[in-house]
Amino acid sequence: MNTLSYIKCWGIAALTVVVHAFLFVSCDSMIYNEEGDCSVRYRLKFRYDMNLKFADAFAHEVKSVRLYAFNPEGELVWQSAEQSSILASGDYTMSLDLDPGDYHLVAWCGLDNEESFTLPDVSHRCHLEDLHCKLKRQYDLETDEATGTQKRITCSRKDLHPLFHGTLDVSLPVNDDGGEYTYVMPLTKDTNVFRVVLQHLSGEDINADDFVFSIEDRNGWMAHDNSLINDEPITYRAWSTYSGEAGVDVLTKSGVDVMPEVGNHAVTTVKAAVAELTVSRLVKRDWNLYSRPMLTIHTTEGKLVVSIPVIDYALLVRGECNRNMSEQEFLDRADEYNMTFFLDEDNKWVSTVIQILSWKVVRSNVDIE
Repeated sequence: MNTLSYIKCWGIAALTVVVHAFLFVSCDSMIYNEEGDCSVRYRLKFRYDMNLKFADAFAHEVKSVRLYAFNPEGELVWQSAEQSSILASGDYTMSLDLDPGDYHLVAWCGLDNEESFTLPDVSHRCHLEDLHCKLKRQYDLETDEATGTQKRITCSRKDLHPLFHGTLDVSLPVNDDGGEYTYVMPLTKDTNVFRVVLQHLSGEDINADDFVFSIEDRNGWMAHDNSLINDEPITYRAWSTYSGEAGVDVLTKSGVDVMPEVGNHAVTTVKAAVAELTVSRLVKRDWNLYSRPMLTIHTTEGKLVVSIPVIDYALLVRGECNRNMSEQEFLDRADEYNMTFFLDEDNKWVSTVIQILSWKVVRSNVDIE
């Protein structure tokens, strides 16, 4: 080899080494100076817009997050949790410390200190079916109306902490050039508040302490996909009852118009009895196979005042909100149900009329059984 060729070959080899060294040093410098990164990063953003306002309320409503990642074989390979004010920042994302590959992500949010719901202790390589969420419950003794004997019932008497669930399948790519990938997981709220109001049509006073309110359903146990697992009946008790005043539209005395501008009606202030109950996820099922969830109101003497299939009645106003919405989507989006029942002088429900949310529903079928 002559001198010129030797110098040429040596120069190319040296240049190659210098270029590789420059790239390595440049990448390392970007990592060190936090101006970039040659590694790939995966992040997950949570969105809660499954509500009737169709607006993302994650930052305002979700107080804690637990995230689980399962491989294609359904084995748990990674989990993480966050519970702090950072969730309310509006731009919160969780880092996914996972290798490139395919994963099924499951999130349960709002568990906080597990005061209302609990998850099993899951460890590495446990299976997807092992991840389920269960309502914390209490037990009461109740007298059976038919036999007069006492029986044990399972109940919930608390204002449940808001619970949210989400799932997402992701494929985390390999990228030798580095970069950041952000995925979005939609959440569904699994808790619902019922605000039940009783009013006398006559306008006479009514005392909340004279009534017992409950909702019974078999919805205290959710699987990893948020479907219901067969469970014992849960009786949800009112966690708050109180009496208050409300303005209602009532008939005036015959032939007398107190307020001519509203015809023979007048707005007057009457007493109302109010009860608040919080229940777990409402799910529309085949009622030929499952018993219907029931809202029941008794007087303290045991007289039945109201007994209605609560999901069927909640769905009566679905069309007023969005006619293109499926029944289950409406139940998932609505998280508060305000129901007003009007009673006669004998504390009997005038079952032709009920007010749900802000809609007055007139029923042609008055059978309440």
